[in-house]
Amino acid sequence: MQTTQMNIHRCRFVDYTPHTITTVAFSHPSAPYSVAVGDLRLAVGRSNGDIEIWNPKFNWTHEITLYGSRGRSIEGLCWAVNEEDGYTSPRLFSIGGSTYVTEWDLQTGLPKINYDCNVGVLWSMAVNKAGNRLAVGSDDGSVCIVDISGGPGSLEHEMICQRQDSRVLSIKWFDNELIVGGCADARIRCWSAVKETKGRLIGTMRVDKSKTESTLVWSVNVLSKRKQIVSGDSTGSVKVWDLNTFTLLQSFNNHDADVLCIANDFNEEKIFTAGVDRKIHQFNLINPNASNKSKNFKWVHSYNRLLHSNDVRSVAVFESKGYNFLVSGGVEKSIVIQSINQFHDGKYRKLALTQQHKNTLFNQQEKLVVMWQDQTVKIWRVVGTEDASDDEVQYKLVSKLSLADDANITSVSLNSDGNVLVVGTMESVKVFELAPNSDGKRLKVIKFRDETFDSVVRNNLLILTSNEELYKFDINVDEKKITLENEIEFTDSYDVKSDITYVSNIKNLVINKAEDTLAISRFSGVIEVVSLETFNLHKLVTLSTLPHLIEFSEQNTLVVLTEENKILEFYVKQNAKMDSLLTPWSKRNSEFLPRKFLTLEEKPERLFFDKTGKLWIYGKNWLCYFNLSINIPINKTYKNTVASKKRTRDGLTIDEDQEDEGDDEESSISIMELSLRQAQINKFREQDKDADDNDNDTENEKPFWISFKYRPILLVDSFNGENFIMVERNPHLTGSSPAFNLPKIKV
Repeated sequence: MQTTQMNIHRCRFVDYTPHTITTVAFSHPSAPYSVAVGDLRLAVGRSNGDIEIWNPKFNWTHEITLYGSRGRSIEGLCWAVNEEDGYTSPRLFSIGGSTYVTEWDLQTGLPKINYDCNVGVLWSMAVNKAGNRLAVGSDDGSVCIVDISGGPGSLEHEMICQRQDSRVLSIKWFDNELIVGGCADARIRCWSAVKETKGRLIGTMRVDKSKTESTLVWSVNVLSKRKQIVSGDSTGSVKVWDLNTFTLLQSFNNHDADVLCIANDFNEEKIFTAGVDRKIHQFNLINPNASNKSKNFKWVHSYNRLLHSNDVRSVAVFESKGYNFLVSGGVEKSIVIQSINQFHDGKYRKLALTQQHKNTLFNQQEKLVVMWQDQTVKIWRVVGTEDASDDEVQYKLVSKLSLADDANITSVSLNSDGNVLVVGTMESVKVFELAPNSDGKRLKVIKFRDETFDSVVRNNLLILTSNEELYKFDINVDEKKITLENEIEFTDSYDVKSDITYVSNIKNLVINKAEDTLAISRFSGVIEVVSLETFNLHKLVTLSTLPHLIEFSEQNTLVVLTEENKILEFYVKQNAKMDSLLTPWSKRNSEFLPRKFLTLEEKPERLFFDKTGKLWIYGKNWLCYFNLSINIPINKTYKNTVASKKRTRDGLTIDEDQEDEGDDEESSISIMELSLRQAQINKFREQDKDADDNDNDTENEKPFWISFKYRPILLVDSFNGENFIMVERNPHLTGSSPAFNLPKIKV
């Protein structure tokens, strides 16, 4: 059988522009002598009001997005865990552009409560060590203390501290006793939070003022063990203060511009500062008289790294046994991860600009590319795809839709005919008709009314709400109206031990139109199948790891890609003759996938099947396929006989199978697994040899192919057989404010 030619048509016209990272925060405090908690998450706030929740396991997974709205930038994030009162689930709070503190419900993706602090617009927020009180600073100079000890959804006013006139730009707690605020008048102020002096201003420190403009104390950090304050201001100075006497201890001028953020390690022996000059600086604590066992410790500037191409707005540190992360983000829009212990020359990673939650789709029939972001939907028509030799296709912007609603768009769908567009937000679902314009070049967008349904709607509409309810709407052409045909409320009764509230939520939902069924996967690892005719639901399987992506094949099987990049193929419908849920291909190949695929750093973003039955998978900078009709050879070419770890350990992600390395019992188990694996390899090799002797039809077919020549990829889809459209987005064209111009040294 000869290999069919594959034509990839590359498109670079989609102007998707990620938003600035304004703040990052880890859900749990550092614990360097303990294994990282399984519920550890990173919250990333962006300037469009969205909050992304990332899981640091298995090369960092973007799990969910809490969608914001127009004009509501996230300016502050913090997590609170109050174990003393029995609340072990991390609670997420945010502020941004208003007088409200928002507590988020991670299970529904909606605000649990919006609490008005009755002060000015909030600029800063921090939680105390006990996790039962918030302190927020406003632009009118007020510092408000909010009691959150009542549990999720409970925010109660405690007090407003002694007022002053300057904007409170940054705020931190010293244990549960003191509140430290950096202000817009070049001063650092301290308010008491205990006993008879509660709320009083008990200390003031002043940084050096600029001669040309106001000096702003953008960032403060408290070193509780050493009773010191570290500040960063708009002159580029980093200063260390004594928390007992409120006096200056040391001052550094290593930054060339404003210092916007500060973080420290668990032992308070390292400080990391960053800001407008794009560099991250490290300061170390040393004892200059170590031979005399003196306690006169001093801070010294050790290193700096230039990993960002623009302002760094926020940094966060997390340490656990075997892992230590320094996470930073800013105007460059990418999340940068590096190690604390190897800060000066260690490896680092930039997480993809392209979203793991898709915001582009392709209509094969009309060759329409749809992209949505914030409140806008753009539609392009691709032309010139008939010319197989043309690598760059032509395009036309045929329609642009801007919602009047303030809520950000969460999902968009286009029917197979390309004339019905459905746009969803967390608050509503809108249906539009796409009709040819008078010039025949553009598409008119017409909002649906009931009287027009007979001419445009020919499909059923499925809507999954934030409360895990699935609705199926049916179109009655004669009566010209949409009616609710059926509904199902998913009740996950599976016992899952986790403090993350959305662990039972639906992660993926895919439809098998041929069988009129859909499959859903949950963060808990449960996969269920639902009949769209009867709405009967049954559990297919429960996996030990999170199903990252799922898709139906042409043979009505369900393919699952797990967080470990393992591919599993399941029968959806079982009968008495089947001895396993897994298909023969999966039983033979799932444990022997090519090492080049298993060790990919960038997460897969989507998988789909083409008309030939090949399974295509792509990430930010790679594209590959698996031919599920051919077994993968077990040989050195694919490097799938190695029983070593699946990923090279670089310390920049948490792998569960690496947390307990070095244990004697684990080593014994590994030896046993290696022996069993080798026996399995020998068995499969004999089977492959017999199959090769009896079947030569697949001689020229590849079971696996991968390419790294395309980047960064937003979307890949197939049409007209072996034709593929690929949407790429150059990060240099994503639009950004001018970066700080660092002096260049020519050698």
